Amino acid sequence: MESSDAAPRFEICIAVASSKHSPGSDNDAVASYIKALKNSGLVVEIEEGLDSIRFIKIAAPIEVVGRTAEKLNIKKSTYLGLEVPFVWEKRDAFVRQAISNSLFTWTEKYSCMEYLLYSVANEKDHPVKFTVGESSELELKPGENMLAVLKASEVVKDVFVLHDETTRNELLKGWAMNFKGLTSQPVDAIHAYFGAKVAIYFAFLGMYTQWLVIPSIVAAFFYYKESRPWGTALPVALSVMTVVWSVLFLQFWKRKNAALLTRWGVSLDRSEGPEEAENIDFAAVTNEGGIQAGRIHEMDINKLQKQAFQKKEWLEQLKSARNNGIVIVGIIFVQLPFELAYAHMNKMASYEVLRYFLTVIYLLGIQVFTNLGGKIAVKLTKTEHYGSKEAESDGLIYKVFGIYFMQSYIGLFYHALFHRDFIVLRHFLVQRLIIAQIMSNISENVVPWFSYLYAKHKATKHDEEHKKSDDKKIRSPVEEEYLKPEYSSSVGDDLEDGLFDDFLELALQFGMVTMFACSFPLVFVFALINNLVEIRSDAIKLLLMFRRPRPREAASIGAWLQIFQYMGVVAICTNCALLVCLYDEAGQWNVEPGMAAILVMEHLLLLAKFGFKCFVPEEPAWVKAKRARRARLQEKYTLQILKDGKHRDL
Repeated sequence: MESSDAAPRFEICIAVASSKHSPGSDNDAVASYIKALKNSGLVVEIEEGLDSIRFIKIAAPIEVVGRTAEKLNIKKSTYLGLEVPFVWEKRDAFVRQAISNSLFTWTEKYSCMEYLLYSVANEKDHPVKFTVGESSELELKPGENMLAVLKASEVVKDVFVLHDETTRNELLKGWAMNFKGLTSQPVDAIHAYFGAKVAIYFAFLGMYTQWLVIPSIVAAFFYYKESRPWGTALPVALSVMTVVWSVLFLQFWKRKNAALLTRWGVSLDRSEGPEEAENIDFAAVTNEGGIQAGRIHEMDINKLQKQAFQKKEWLEQLKSARNNGIVIVGIIFVQLPFELAYAHMNKMASYEVLRYFLTVIYLLGIQVFTNLGGKIAVKLTKTEHYGSKEAESDGLIYKVFGIYFMQSYIGLFYHALFHRDFIVLRHFLVQRLIIAQIMSNISENVVPWFSYLYAKHKATKHDEEHKKSDDKKIRSPVEEEYLKPEYSSSVGDDLEDGLFDDFLELALQFGMVTMFACSFPLVFVFALINNLVEIRSDAIKLLLMFRRPRPREAASIGAWLQIFQYMGVVAICTNCALLVCLYDEAGQWNVEPGMAAILVMEHLLLLAKFGFKCFVPEEPAWVKAKRARRARLQEKYTLQILKDGKHRDL
């Protein structure tokens, strides 16, 4: 049971340049900031580190978190089934977390702590000057945030999240290093430690891997039986199986996603409307007698306001279309020729070793191109106006995925549809799957590890030169976390974290599986093996290789779900085109009975896709029942409040 007397854990750390910190001065900027944090109720502890860095470890007692949550109007579920703003004095009425027995999720707690860190500001009506080190000064303007100013002046080097060693060791033993469970994962414990977004990713990865098992067995059977007399019918059967499998998988994932959110108490409601909606003066529609019916019309939008909204809406649409056009033009005139040149050279190569060498060179070169394209996509996205940060992040995902889609599939389409060389296509798929997986593990695990070792060596060497220390070891877990790289995406961490690259890898693999399985059935097997490794490597990466990521709330996998569904539609067209190439050996593209049958099959598969979506409900019945029960309770208590006249105090 969590209590206000329990010793808080240090969960956030601020790295400060110790050479610029003179704690003896009463007007020192860092000392003043620490004093303000202590006055807000936070527990602060200072620890010396290597490389002239001082670490300010911060913990938040449960009462401080609770009162901050009340101030921020964080909504939480009560034992009555209602979701209401948290009140510290009524804390026993609110549902606790199943894993930690805490009042708050890690995401909620982090939000409260972050608010307190950034709430220290100059509340005076005139600038305040602080000393920094022995000779420098720092001026804080009225209303200016102190931590932001300290970061801008490079007094504060970084603010990062600390691992809890006990919980991390438990996850290492029961999850990352537990190879017996294969696809089973403690998603509730992952949610409690990392937050909803990371937990949803691993839940999706685990379910996707589970759903690959049966198709892998069937596909392996098809692969070894395709030389039989009846083997010519196998590609058609495999195409139908792949399409049906992809549709059912995504539908059942939606059901699992809804069940997880209900279990974790995460609300599906997300406000993505115009920012003006947040500025409505609700006080204008209430008075001592309740709602002022005569002033309801003031909440309406007049003709001029409607025109302004419409003008702004269409200007944003045009800006978005312009940015998307820039991305498309870049793909067609820059990336497409490069991809086709590589595909042609790969086909012309006479030795298999040379093909693998070309693939390695290509993958290294394309990283430069895609990183540049990703940075351009970020800049374009920032010029657009979105209703929320989630929508802005989704816009970035769509743009960057277009670049990676072309990079990943144009060579495959080139071999399959232009040359109709399915032997080369199979070799190409194997190369991409194997080499891409090896390079992915190197970039995700090996590179961060060597980056950490280099940073550790550099810090120790600096400490030896300046402090003449004989101790060459990092002296605390805090400094080890500081020297580790941030869990950020390849396109920057402004809008997305490292999960962007993890989801991108899965989406591209899903496309290869669904679009090319009929030409190379073993692609299912390669994907299954890859994902079994990916589950553990990603777990180790988050627990050991990178800093603990900042928790981010999420109700789904976001734009990635739309991309997976889009890939399912493209897979229907691609599979039918591949079947045409397989059966039309003369290359005449005549609409003979066989070709006509394939065209009919395409339409039937499209109908089946939408039919299965209607057949499989997106939410389990118990989730719908729970939501309906909550709505009835909400209505009941609202009517009771109106009956008792308590609404007059609102």
